[in-house]
Order: sequence, then structure tokens, then C-alpha cells
Amino acid sequence: MDKKITANLLMVIAAIASFFILHGQEGATAILLYSIAEYVEELTNERSKKAIKDLLELTPDEALLKINEEYSTVRAKSVSIGDIIGVKSGMKVPLDGVIIKGSTYFNESAITGESIPVYKEVGDEVYASSLNEDSFVDIRVTRESSNTIVAQIAEMIKEARRNKSKHEKFIERFAKYYTPIILISSILIMLIPTLFFNLNFNTWFYRGLILLVVSCPCALTLSTPLANISALTKLAREGILVKGNKYIELADKIQLVSFDKTGTLTEGKLKVFDIISYDISKEKVLQIIASLEALSEHPIANTIVDQSKAMDIHLLSVENFKVIKGMGVEGVIDNTLYHIGSQKYLENLGYEISQEDLSAFSDQGIIPVFLGSNNKVLGIITIRDVLRVSAPILIDGLKKAGKEAILISGDHKEVCKTIGVCLDMDSIHGELLPNQKLEIIRSNKLKGKKIAMVGDGINDAPALALADLGIAIGASATDLTLETADIIIMNDDLKKILTFFDVSKKTNKIIKQNIWSSILIKVSFAILTVIGLMTLWLAVGIGDMGVSLAILLNGMRIFRYKVKYKDISTDVIESEAKSIVCRICNTRNILPQHHGRDMVKTRQKLVCWRKLLNSDELKPCEEEIPLLCPQCNNELEVI
Repeated sequence: MDKKITANLLMVIAAIASFFILHGQEGATAILLYSIAEYVEELTNERSKKAIKDLLELTPDEALLKINEEYSTVRAKSVSIGDIIGVKSGMKVPLDGVIIKGSTYFNESAITGESIPVYKEVGDEVYASSLNEDSFVDIRVTRESSNTIVAQIAEMIKEARRNKSKHEKFIERFAKYYTPIILISSILIMLIPTLFFNLNFNTWFYRGLILLVVSCPCALTLSTPLANISALTKLAREGILVKGNKYIELADKIQLVSFDKTGTLTEGKLKVFDIISYDISKEKVLQIIASLEALSEHPIANTIVDQSKAMDIHLLSVENFKVIKGMGVEGVIDNTLYHIGSQKYLENLGYEISQEDLSAFSDQGIIPVFLGSNNKVLGIITIRDVLRVSAPILIDGLKKAGKEAILISGDHKEVCKTIGVCLDMDSIHGELLPNQKLEIIRSNKLKGKKIAMVGDGINDAPALALADLGIAIGASATDLTLETADIIIMNDDLKKILTFFDVSKKTNKIIKQNIWSSILIKVSFAILTVIGLMTLWLAVGIGDMGVSLAILLNGMRIFRYKVKYKDISTDVIESEAKSIVCRICNTRNILPQHHGRDMVKTRQKLVCWRKLLNSDELKPCEEEIPLLCPQCNNELEVI
């Protein structure tokens, strides 16, 4: 029996019966008040449905299809994967795709919740419903209209409404048995006092009718689903996708949050950290390494070549270039054979590497790339990943909420240690294979802890699946991500995880308020009914309609939740500069880093990026370096 039909049945029985005991006016009033309550409930449900409909309508129905260098307007549904579409300035993107020509700023607030426009160029992914705010671009379609990220978001919200929490399942089971019990109890209230104690029939019949009304389970059955639907919709607007109500309920129970490193706590963008030279200049070390690495496709190679371009270093001609997989490269420059690669590679070739240097590298958590020739190390370039600006805010927020934070990564132990110490993680584990990550998660679960796993959703898929709560970070949102993770953060802002926990906490608090207030009021009114201090219209107006309306309004408060962790503008800390140079003595050095990111020039000094970031949640850092040349004391230039 459906819970709404049951509630209607109880109300109709009470209203009709009231006419037979000369309380018809109260019965009519009861029906009127109940109808108003039903109408308000319907309006509320329609609001949640409209939110999904509005989400789908964000995507335009038409697209500019490019055929033979000409553009024609077609239905977006008719565009296939691989087709090329044009997007004008001021136009919304109709389909997901990758930019193949041009560059522009996109407002992605409808998808990721990010209010600041994002600059995108050739090779970057673009999502349907993003607003082009600058220049014309060509996009190669990667998803059909029925499978865009926006369409998947809407479908996931619908699916989440079916994926019910324990509270909802319990209330549904409770209502199934509750209604027959109330119906029987009302009949007994009507008959027992009259048959066994010779009391007035009309009086107790009236009280039995009131008990029918006041005990309607409407408020109780509304207490959970409306709040959950409001939360799902609110989170989707913030760029946080939740696959079910049960994950909102579970969020409050999470005690430990485990993190992957690369692409999660860090941006996955390698940068040159330092150049160390022996017998030759730093510029020469970079020139030789960059000249050979320019012929390689490795990410580290690309990082070094980019650094050489930033320092305006001319590349040399290379002969007999060879790649030694997983180890390094070699090649001849000006009749000299050079070897470039890892410590292990050069040591296998007979090079002696200073243990003092190795100790310094491991302490800083950086990746060294060695340059050697004729069994002598000539120089070292060190590489480091870039910490996400939002990472320290996330870890600090989790700790304030009483949750542990641990790092489990496949990266080098010392690299993980450096990041973990910088973020004040509770536990740090590096050089882990996928099965070892699973073992750490499994061991914590055996200790009775509820654990969440945060990763990029691809190489961390097994860990995401095993954890009680899997959270995937990143705007890429691949099919594997959507399938494996329980929560998907649609951009790279780690603060969204705190928003998810905050909204979930508020939602669970509201649900508990709704359930207990509904039960307490119903029980209180039932007692008042039995002792004769309740009327039919009060039972409906306050005990049923009033409670239901209060619960509806309480559930909708989630829509008014203001996100605590605001968007952070990183303009003041983002820079294309990669080096510092003295124009007098031509000394060049890598731009130094602090707290996992490049230091930033302000006035005549370099300061830690955390000092410039305007955020109440992030403790500033006072680290600074004067911009003076150590050789000639001249002012250094940042380039």
C-alpha cells in the first residue's frame, strides 16, 4: 500500500465519519486543511523536479556544425562523436568536446560550480553548457548530446533519488505497519470505553476519529526524502555529484580520509625545482639536458625543455640519440657522449654520485635528473610536482571536523613525505602498489573505521571501490570515474570536499530534527486526544498539516545554505615566470619554491604564495627572499 494513499484513506474515513456524529464542520475543515498540506507538498516536489529540468535546459538545442570550412546550424542531437563544431563568443557550448583551434575563457559555473572563468586552449576539454566569454573556437565532439556531463549529472540525480538511505528505508517499512496499527487502535478507542465502561459513544467515537487524523504518517514519511533531494540538488549546483542519498547519510560517519597524491593533492604539473652544476655553468647543464630531452616525449623531458625556453637558452644539435626505457637517454653533442637519467641509470654506467647530494634530494622530496659524461657527473636538474592551492585548506578543514587524513601514494616515499609534512597529514605512505593501497584501506576498515578515499578516479579505481566512500577529483569525469566513485567533484577545487561534508552534516541534522519532532508531536497529540484535550480541526491544522508544513520548510533550508569555502582567486600567485636573472653578471637561477609552489615577486622580494592568498581558511606564511644577486648585489629580475 502506498504511503500517500494510506494517509488519504485515514483522512477521508475521519472526515466522513465526523458528519455522523454532528461534527461535519470540523470534518470539512479537516479536509480543507489536509488539501492545503498536500498542495504544498506537491509544490515542493515540483521544485526539485524543476531543478533537474532546468539543469538539462542549460544546454542549447542547436550547434554550429563545421563541414568543409563552413558552419551550418543543426540540431545538437544530430551531431556525432568526432564532428567539429564552432562556438562563438557569448554562446553556450552544446556538446562535450576538445578544443582543436583557438583559445578562450569559459564560464563553467553550471557544471563545476566554479564562478571564475577558466582559460582553455587547444587540447583542453570543454563541457556542454559552458559559456564562451571571449573568442571563437573549434571543438571536436567527444560525447553525444544524450551522454554529456550535464546529461549524466541529471541522470545521476534521478538515480540518487532511487538509491535510498537507511533512514528512508526504515521509515517506509515503519509506515507500512504503522498505518494498520493506528487504524486498529482508533477502532479500539471508539469501542472499548463504550462496550466495557459504558461511556458516551459519540465522545469516544470522536476521539477515535481524531486519533486517525493526528496519527497520519505524512510528516514522518516526508521527513527524510525531501531533505535528501534538496541536498542532492544543492550539491549538484556546487559541482558535486552524489550517486545516492545513502552517501549523504554516510558522510557524517566518516572518520578517516585517505588521499592519492599526484593529480589529487598536487596538480600533476611538474616544474624544475633547481639546477646543480659541477665544473660547468648551470646554464650549460640546462642547455645540454634540454637539447637531448627535446627528442623525448617523457613528461619530465617536456618540463625541462619548457624551462630552457623560459630562460631563453638555445638548444644544441644532437646525434646518435637513444632512449633507454625507464632509465634515461643518451646522445652526442659536439663529439661528446652524454648520459641523462636516474641515479640507477648513471650508477649502472659506472658513475659515482655524491651521497650528500642524494640525501639533500630525498629530504626535499624532489626528483633528480642527472647529467654525466666520461664517468663524471656534470650536473643535476631537480623536478617537483606543484601542490594544489586548496590542498592545505582541505586538510585543515578535515582536521577541524575531527577526521584523520592519510596519504597513500605510489610515488617515492620522500616525495610523499615532503607533501605530507607540508600538509600536516596524520600518516604518510609512499611507493605503494595498488594492492598495498587496498590493504591499508582494508586494515582501517577492520579496525571499525569508516574510511573515504580521494583519488583521480582512474588509477585509484580499486581503492575508490573498496572504501566506504569513494570521492573522485577532477573535471575529466571519465566513464570509469563515473562508474567507480560515489562522489564526483567536477573541478579540481579540493574545498568542494569540505562543502560536501558540510551540506551532508546539515542535511542529516535536519533529517533528525524532522523525524524526532514528527514522532514527539504525534505522540503528544495522541495522548491529548485520548484524554479529551484535542479537536479534529486542531489535529489536522497543527498535528498533521502544521507538522508536515514545518518539515517541508525545514527540509528546504538546505537550498539556502551558504558555502563557507569561497572560490579563491589565484591570479596573484599564478605567473609564467620560471627563473630569476641578474642583468649585470648574467647569473641565472630557477625561481625558488616554498610550501609546494613557486614563490611570488612582490616589491623587491620573493614571498611565499600563502602570504598573498586572500583566504580566511589558510594560515599565511612569512617566508621571503630579497631579490638581490648573491654575486654582485644587483637587483634580480624575475622572468
